[in-house]
Amino acid sequence: MTESGYYPPGAEHDPNAPWNQVDNPEREIEVTVSVTLSKTVKIKVSDYTITDSGKDEDGEYFEDVDYSDCDLKWAVEGQITLPQNAWDYIAPKSKKEVQAIFDLKGWNVDEMEVIPE
Repeated sequence: MTESGYYPPGAEHDPNAPWNQVDNPEREIEVTVSVTLSKTVKIKVSDYTITDSGKDEDGEYFEDVDYSDCDLKWAVEGQITLPQNAWDYIAPKSKKEVQAIFDLKGWNVDEMEVIPE
């Protein structure tokens, strides 16, 4: 039997036994997090080109519009609050919300692509 009578023989003071393991203290380390986000939104543009318009054979009005020259990125940035800018518009109410809002600050947009639907 062991000294205390609670452990298998020879295991009471074994440093590898689970009851003798000590967790390392937490350490703060710096990491980079890269997140790709997407969302379909509606924006207004005026820098498009109407390539054809009129009435079709059924008498219905039609319009062919070319958006390829539109500065869609500029339009999105001017009309939509992007996640990296949301920090400027939020008023926190609780400690948890303060931390969540603080987490919004400092994000960098690594890539941004705007695809017309």
